[in-house]
Amino acid sequence: MARSLTIPALLFCTTVLPSQDILAIKGGTVRLDPLTILEKATILIKDGRIEKIGKDLEIPWNAKVLDASGKYVMPAWILAQGSGGLDRENENMPVTPYLSVLDSLDPVSLYFETARRAGFGVLHITPGNNCAIGGQGMVLKPYGKTPEQMALLERAGMKISLQAGSGGRTKHLATILKAFEGALLAKQDFDRRKKEFEEEKKNGATTKTEWEEVFDPLQQPLLDLLDGKITGFVYIPSAADVPAAIKLCRKYRFPAVFILGNDCYKAADLLAPFVRKRKIPLILDWQIERIETDPVTGKKKIVCPPKVFADKGLEFCLTTASVSGRFRSSPSLAYVLPQWQIGAAVRGGVPFEEALAAFTTRPASVLGLGDRVGKIAPGFDAYIQVLSAAPLEPESVVEYLILEGKQVYDRSKDPRVKYLTGRKTTANDEGNH
Repeated sequence: MARSLTIPALLFCTTVLPSQDILAIKGGTVRLDPLTILEKATILIKDGRIEKIGKDLEIPWNAKVLDASGKYVMPAWILAQGSGGLDRENENMPVTPYLSVLDSLDPVSLYFETARRAGFGVLHITPGNNCAIGGQGMVLKPYGKTPEQMALLERAGMKISLQAGSGGRTKHLATILKAFEGALLAKQDFDRRKKEFEEEKKNGATTKTEWEEVFDPLQQPLLDLLDGKITGFVYIPSAADVPAAIKLCRKYRFPAVFILGNDCYKAADLLAPFVRKRKIPLILDWQIERIETDPVTGKKKIVCPPKVFADKGLEFCLTTASVSGRFRSSPSLAYVLPQWQIGAAVRGGVPFEEALAAFTTRPASVLGLGDRVGKIAPGFDAYIQVLSAAPLEPESVVEYLILEGKQVYDRSKDPRVKYLTGRKTTANDEGNH
């Protein structure tokens, strides 16, 4: 069942322009990666990939030139994990490893329009947190007419959630363990029958020449997870759930990414040695700041979870709030903007370059795309945003978004921006809603 939308439609836009074989982005301040900046540089893009970067590049006569003079050019944002853009985030069954968000993706969702306006180039969409084992996620770009056209990776990890329902933590964890053990037992039984067939074939006790049975396709994704062929994206809602997550990963040793709820920083001392040893990436909740009350003095203080993890020497990815449905506890649209999240992290004491990496190079690496996106470099896919100013400047907005060499967003042609700012719109603009 599709969820109702509570965000005003005027906040979203769809503008997809024709692709160009050769595109030059000229004259901007270019941030190549979190640490490197070039002034008044030109980026030459050919067939969707970055070909050259420099200050005095010769621009081919047949190139489309995008003048970025006085503007800030940087890699498009990458969302390490979120559940927006789906007609339903969760199933009614607790264990559904055989499902994929590919079957629930809504290409015309307002979520993707907002993602383009915010400068996102890559999104990792996963099932919600209500199911114990929710199925497989998908890595995509936020434009395209069909899920297949949007896809970068159609199957990109399995969502496992420790968010307990009405039965409590013990029952919820037992559901996950039962599913894992069931898959292992099913495989053992399958292998036993296959071995018996081979013996019968060898002894002439059967007329069949080939083993025709296939392993249960509903169980196969779980087996792939336990065999290390799929990464488990484990949602840990609170610090109290951290021991269960560690126990689960120690027992089954599948490749994992931890998605941490906003108070998991309280278990940072427990997490730190384990994630270092296992090299488990961390994805943090969108709530960058928390107000905590001292139990003794009663005084309130602001805690920045990213700063806590940074002080432990742990790398992490940042995320944003979803706008595909109700905001729940999110009070402001600002929380869907990476610039806001980065600014809040910096205000909390996280170095700017560290916060920038948490929306670019790190999620690219976590998603297995570190050699394709997250940087502006020769050979990389052209996932680039052009801002009116540096990300933390008050006047900074996304003016252009380039994905795979295609200009998919132009703020000057955004009919909803025109409407909100009082500028007149044309019939053609209205067609781009």
